[in-house]
Amino acid sequence: MIPVHIGGGLEQPTAIFGLDPARSEKVCVGGLTMHEKSDDVGRPVWTIGARGRECRSLKQVVYGYAPDGFDTVVPAAVLKSGVRYTVVGYGLTGGPLARTPWRGGGDFVFEDGQWRPAPPFMPGR
Repeated sequence: MIPVHIGGGLEQPTAIFGLDPARSEKVCVGGLTMHEKSDDVGRPVWTIGARGRECRSLKQVVYGYAPDGFDTVVPAAVLKSGVRYTVVGYGLTGGPLARTPWRGGGDFVFEDGQWRPAPPFMPGR
């Protein structure tokens, strides 16, 4: 698993890959999705995917902008403060002979002017 963190403002948050959000790492990204988590399933608010099923090496992704080599699958919706969002990225790790799938992400909420990890999800609350 490769950690995915969220930083920046509410209008254009940035997904940052790696253990330390202050030092993003280049990872081979196949796609990234963000869901509004108001129930068990969630509603997609933005999704991008790499063209041709080939992952692309990225350090970060800015909400609403598909990097070169990516297509927007679900157009970016307006994000709201105080709402829980689930962010999930996926791709491949390793060299050309040993490619291992990775998936990472988490739940985040924008409060008091910044993105924070969201508390555990309790359906119906």
